[in-house]
Amino acid sequence: MNITVKYRVNDEKKEFTGSENEDLSLEITQQGERITVTVHSKKKIMLHSVTGTEAYEFPEGSSMFLNGYQSWTETREFDLAESVHNMNRLPKVLKERFHFEAYGDPWFYKYEKQAFHGYTYAYIKRPDGSAALTGSLNEERAYLIISYDKRENTVSIRSDCENRLLEAGNAFTAIDAVHYEGTVREVLLRYFENYGTCSRPRLRGYTSWYLHYQDINEEKIEAALAGIDSDNFDLFQIDDGFETFVGDWLDIDEKKFPNGLEPIVEAVHAKGLKAGIWLAPFVAETKSRLYREHPEWIMKRDSKEVFAGCNWSGDVALDIRNREVQEYIKRCLRYYSELGFDFFKLDFLYAAALGTGDTWDGKSDGDGKYTRAEIMRMAMKGIRETIPDKIILGCGVPISSAFNLVDYCRVGPDVSLKFNDVAYMRFMHRERISTRTTLQNTIFRSGMDGTVFRCDPDVYLLRDNDINLSKAQRETLILINHLCGSVYMTSDNVKEYDEEKRKLLDRARELARAKLVSVSKKNKFVSIVYELDGQEHELAYNTWKGVLVNG
Repeated sequence: MNITVKYRVNDEKKEFTGSENEDLSLEITQQGERITVTVHSKKKIMLHSVTGTEAYEFPEGSSMFLNGYQSWTETREFDLAESVHNMNRLPKVLKERFHFEAYGDPWFYKYEKQAFHGYTYAYIKRPDGSAALTGSLNEERAYLIISYDKRENTVSIRSDCENRLLEAGNAFTAIDAVHYEGTVREVLLRYFENYGTCSRPRLRGYTSWYLHYQDINEEKIEAALAGIDSDNFDLFQIDDGFETFVGDWLDIDEKKFPNGLEPIVEAVHAKGLKAGIWLAPFVAETKSRLYREHPEWIMKRDSKEVFAGCNWSGDVALDIRNREVQEYIKRCLRYYSELGFDFFKLDFLYAAALGTGDTWDGKSDGDGKYTRAEIMRMAMKGIRETIPDKIILGCGVPISSAFNLVDYCRVGPDVSLKFNDVAYMRFMHRERISTRTTLQNTIFRSGMDGTVFRCDPDVYLLRDNDINLSKAQRETLILINHLCGSVYMTSDNVKEYDEEKRKLLDRARELARAKLVSVSKKNKFVSIVYELDGQEHELAYNTWKGVLVNG
């Protein structure tokens, strides 16, 4: 494997392939299935990337699994004839207005037309069913970007260490990766064994979001709670809409909740349920008091505010490297902890990693102390340390930054009330709302479940009103969620289910006991083989129509 380092010395960009030059030396250790690359600096240098590349002939009929950058990013197996969707053709004016690139990796990673790329772990699956997996053990320091270039016939592993400053005499482990061979299930199990197991129980819960969205109030929440019982649920979660504005977490909307949230928490506990709350701790909308009163808390890049997307009135990222920002986030988390909330759904977490500037072009908003991965990991550790005894569900987070720091983690984008969302959104970012995408993510990220965390596939919805999913699509959603995930949330009033829906819910709960044996994709179909009560079964899923063909 050829190792190339891109870096800067003062204002000079340099690119170096080899083991040593006047600026740095590389310590490359290869022991069996593991390779480690450490950079030793002789001068003060600013790293951009460390990349290992080798030739690879892709067998005809092979496919590859690509793990997306964050929770919501499209994640699945791709055939060689496919390509990864990118926004290169999207007009610049649209990207600048709606900040679509902020949701994923296009703001720092250049998409190549003939290349596939993923994060943390990826595999090539050959026509005979064997697989070659590459996985990172170094995600606390730098995200590993794994690329398969079918035009150049190469495989590469790239350490995303952009903006990492090394003083003379410093050392930085840029790559620490393993390579495993076997069946897909075997290589996934071997990889995740490196991270241990998560023993959290499966969760059955209600969330206010997919019925009311932000239009909630005390009356609606109390009515929803009346439809929930501890025989069928473990958790009742209040989602977005209780706060005055996103970012002003200490300001509960008094018009919507004149008595505050504490009486609701008490009522939830009285029913024997855990009380859950939704927060987005690393962002603030532009209508918020925080945005007006603390402009110094907003993340900047090239002296401009960093937007985290186009939600609400427009949302900006908070600079979590700022000590005052850290203290504010801790204060907010403790506030809800003291109100009695047991469960924290923490959303839009990727915003913490938006601060690393494009130093390869000589621009930087930081001091060079940390990579994206290091900043994100510190932010997640800060949350865990602040509410150590609470249940945390991570959402919208660079996926490896959540490993072993959250109890549950979303593994796909939001479910849409329409199978593939509105048509024009299909040309936008890979993190868009889409039931089609989240179902595929749920299937192909199922290997994480019970290892680095428990997987949250997002909600199932069986209701007949206020939804555009067909009956077959709704049935498919609940069955795949229970078979491949461990968090079973809904925004339905389950007490209103008829006998047919109740039988379907019972069947889904039976599937939650099953053990996955294999997952494989061929063209538009995915085969899910599982074992239940000593017998193997198969579900065949049509990814285009969103239905089971043998369900």
